Amino acid sequence: MVKLSKKCRAVLHTSMGVMTLDLLPDKAPRTVENFVKLAHKGFYDGTTFHRVLKDFMVQGGCPKGDGTGGPGYTIGPEFNDTPHVKGTVSMARSNDPHSGGSQFFIVHGDARYLDSKYSAFARLADGDEVLDKIAAVPVFENRWKELSQPRDAVYLNRIELEGVEFEAGEDGGQQQGGQQQQQQKGGQQGGQQQQGGPQGKGGNAQGQARQDAPQDKAPAADEAPNEPNEPDQPDDDGADEAEAPDEPKARRASGGKSAGKTSKSDTKSGGKAGAKGKSAASGAKSGAAKKAAPKKKSGSRSRANRED
Repeated sequence: MVKLSKKCRAVLHTSMGVMTLDLLPDKAPRTVENFVKLAHKGFYDGTTFHRVLKDFMVQGGCPKGDGTGGPGYTIGPEFNDTPHVKGTVSMARSNDPHSGGSQFFIVHGDARYLDSKYSAFARLADGDEVLDKIAAVPVFENRWKELSQPRDAVYLNRIELEGVEFEAGEDGGQQQGGQQQQQQKGGQQGGQQQQGGPQGKGGNAQGQARQDAPQDKAPAADEAPNEPNEPDQPDDDGADEAEAPDEPKARRASGGKSAGKTSKSDTKSGGKAGAKGKSAASGAKSGAAKKAAPKKKSGSRSRANRED
């Protein structure tokens, strides 16, 4: 059983200085209790800040130092209204909200899009300059191809607790916690799930369920996190331009029809005119034949008269 005062604190002694946290048991009581129990057992002693993303967050609490370790159990979420601004401390987790364990992250920039998605349980009360130092260390790509692993290890040497009381039976846990940490550090890393913390806006998790802090891409402040980009919708002008090529086809088609009708009518009228011309020619011939016939008759008669 753990008793927490209203002003309970955790003093983090790191290789780059001291940071003091104000714990928030009124916001996340189970998360705070889990953190102080692990700290009291020495679970965090000698661990590192294995994931550093400047202007986003620094993450630690992994006994294996690569984001795949934990205490051997998980705890449920305690999402609350604590804003994720610089100095806020939250539990790291994978995509499963119930996957928190020992890893935590300290926000280094404004990450309000993480509000009510991660269990905030403490605030940085002192040591802001130490947080800045840790966030500014040179980093290289980790095995998940994320540019976040410090070139030189930053250690969390130990944690002192203030305003926290443990009942009998809790004091003997430090050695047990240290043994558990050694076992986890020596465990196989292959196939482990990295308990990734917050994936900043679009961090590269590459399908791993690592329990890092929020996965970050160093997002712009006005971008909405974890929301798919909607496909571009064509505007009215674009739609008109897309339909424009079809209009000449219709016009050519109608032009072809009218041309076809014109040629047909011309053919028909030409045919009729030709027929009329033929009938007129035949009429003229028959008329000429009729006129010529009487002359022949008249001529034959006169010849007969002459012979007579």
